Amino acid sequence: MKRLFTAMATTAVTLMAMQANAIQVTYSFRVNSSGPSIYPCNAGLTTHDPHEGDKVACYTAITHEKCSGDCVGLDCKGGEEEKDDHHGPKPKSVLPEFMTWSGGHGGPGHGGPGGGKEDDKNNCVCTTSKGRKNGNYFHANWRPWGDSVDPHTDVVSGSGTTFNKLFDEKTAYHKVLEKLSFNLGSELYNAKYFVDICYRGSQIDYSHFETKWNLLAEASVTDYGLKVQGDGYSDLADLKMKAYIICNTQDRSCEEGYCKDEDDKLHYVPQFNDYFLTNFNPTYTDYEYESDSWTANSSTFKKIIDKQYKELDYKGGAAKYCKIRYVFEEKDGLSKYGKHRKWQKHGADICTHTKVEMAHLENGCKDCH
Repeated sequence: MKRLFTAMATTAVTLMAMQANAIQVTYSFRVNSSGPSIYPCNAGLTTHDPHEGDKVACYTAITHEKCSGDCVGLDCKGGEEEKDDHHGPKPKSVLPEFMTWSGGHGGPGHGGPGGGKEDDKNNCVCTTSKGRKNGNYFHANWRPWGDSVDPHTDVVSGSGTTFNKLFDEKTAYHKVLEKLSFNLGSELYNAKYFVDICYRGSQIDYSHFETKWNLLAEASVTDYGLKVQGDGYSDLADLKMKAYIICNTQDRSCEEGYCKDEDDKLHYVPQFNDYFLTNFNPTYTDYEYESDSWTANSSTFKKIIDKQYKELDYKGGAAKYCKIRYVFEEKDGLSKYGKHRKWQKHGADICTHTKVEMAHLENGCKDCH
């Protein structure tokens, strides 16, 4: 019996020792997930009119040769006795009514009654000082970023060096453009318009890494409607295009794992200044780039900006917010003899392609905790 008790006591001590060595742990951790977002976010339009006076661009109605806006020749008798109170010298035709249309029976350049080029000069069409400035607006459908509603807005063109924009620079980061059309009705090809692409970088913390990026901005222009001797809208307007990129980078907002989830408040986003057309000096930027000017007449993509990671190097922070602005400018209405905007409906479908890409990630932190 004594042996039995001794054995039971020994077993109890052994079991107590085994229980004392048992150990377990509960551990929780977080997975942070945040992908980048890129979307069209703003647009603007302005109309240049560097000319003075009323008669700036004058063309014959049929042959479109340059002509003088003054009334001279057989069909116009000058002098005070024939002067119109509002329109200067009053024209007086010396041809029968059926012969006064330039081009006559044979049409443009075919002779016939009234069909010579000399008669075309009697029908001289000129732009007006107000008509060169007015008539352009754009229409945009948009929704708040992260939402699904679909409001729309019409915006009348600005003038000179001032774009009238859909949104201000900061608000644009909260908007997504769904549809956009520029409607140009000014007398000359003298409009200038832009579309912005906004980029929100991942909210994952890369502050202890060296990151490098690829930035690409390209556009294609496909004309539709009227073509004159094979020239469509982009040629008639002598359309030019440029691109601008501004970005800022992450700071160390996640030191020692204490992340501040404040990125969506967009306190300091890169912005183009109010004098963008005359002074490209954006605010809150770590990187800015202005491209050369390119002729916009290709139905295939034309690279405007193509910055490889070897040329563009963000050290100590990833791209946080970027804005890429595509600017298109009609040039043929800005010369001394600006070109009239054709009456027949014509235009272009413009497609932009934008890439903001992390091309390299390397641990560059030397004193990380």
